[in-house]
Amino acid sequence: MRRIVFVFFVPFFLFAQSYSLKTLIIHAQKNNGLMKEKVLNIQSKQKEIEAVKSAYWPTVDVGADYSFQSPKYVVSPGRTGNVFISAKLNLYDGGRKEAVLRGKGFEHEASLFEKTAFEKSMTLRIVRYYYAAKQYAATLKALKVRSKELKAQIVRIRKFKLTGLATQEEVDKLQSAYDNNQYMIENTTLAVETSEENLKLISGLSAKYLRRNYFMEPGNVHFEWFENIKILQANAHTIDENAKAIDAGYLPQVNLSDTYHRSHFNDLVSIPGVGADSFLMNHQNKVEISINMRIFDHGKMAKESEAVKYRRLALLSRIAQAKKEQKMNFKLAKKGLSTTKEKIKSAKSALKAATSTYKVLKQKFEAGLVDDIAYLDALTQMTLAKASYKETVYDYEVKKSIYYYYAGKDPKEFIK
Repeated sequence: MRRIVFVFFVPFFLFAQSYSLKTLIIHAQKNNGLMKEKVLNIQSKQKEIEAVKSAYWPTVDVGADYSFQSPKYVVSPGRTGNVFISAKLNLYDGGRKEAVLRGKGFEHEASLFEKTAFEKSMTLRIVRYYYAAKQYAATLKALKVRSKELKAQIVRIRKFKLTGLATQEEVDKLQSAYDNNQYMIENTTLAVETSEENLKLISGLSAKYLRRNYFMEPGNVHFEWFENIKILQANAHTIDENAKAIDAGYLPQVNLSDTYHRSHFNDLVSIPGVGADSFLMNHQNKVEISINMRIFDHGKMAKESEAVKYRRLALLSRIAQAKKEQKMNFKLAKKGLSTTKEKIKSAKSALKAATSTYKVLKQKFEAGLVDDIAYLDALTQMTLAKASYKETVYDYEVKKSIYYYYAGKDPKEFIK
């Protein structure tokens, strides 16, 4: 009774401990350390925007000083204390603040695109490791079946050897094939564990038990540009605004300021009949408006602006090339889907043929009609055909994710 209950509940336990491909991706997007870096970078850019907006407000400064002077004069006391408060406002700067603000806005936009681009690239990495783990697990299963079959044949041939119906050479050949298969099992087990550990590193979840997931068959997918291209476009806009901010330096700069100060004097020089502080002003309020304009700097700012504009042209050239590359990769990804479909058909036929051949040769081998070489070759071909078929099926899923990726989509959204 206990055995029945154990067998009944184990599948449910494993299912509860397993994770789907989408779950791995979503958890990675929320908890991966590199993803958190992108989020913090977005927040940093937002604060930079807020800092630039603050430049539109007046600045208010307060200060104080206390000085000792020797020798002292009528208008220069020995000790003087000052306090002041000053407010300043930039009335016009040629549009520099507006250009800087727009530039920071484009930087913030680029940081958002960076986060999305990283999410998609991380999704692709998870998909590759996920299906690699599936591929290796399928190969491992086929190798274990082969190991079980070889072990059974070794036991059978050893019995025949005791009765003189088989030779030690036949036993040794089967044992050699079995030992080599055990090595392949160990090697494949390592590959499975490597893929699982990489999945765990990226997603933060155990990848020991993985549920079966597939991607939707591609239909009429609307093509979109990569986030990486959008990042470059946002950077080009930022550079353009930086050039405008530099050019604003040649326009008038208008500033308004209001400063109030109050002073206290000690150790004064007195003149008979006149108060010691009659010549000293103990408070003053000063309102000032200033206008200045750069009329000559030997082309310094103009050349700086021109250098920035060349950087923008370089980025535009890079964008054009990136668009060509994405279109090419999208075209090849679409072609890769149809090619892999045909490969699946071929692998399925090869598996069917190898399985049929193995069944026939196994019967003949056990009846002594064929030698061990023919039997081992048939067993090897069937094992390889099983592994190849599963590998092709999972490779098709990876190809679908790559197709969606080069279409400018998030592959996660197309997981069944």
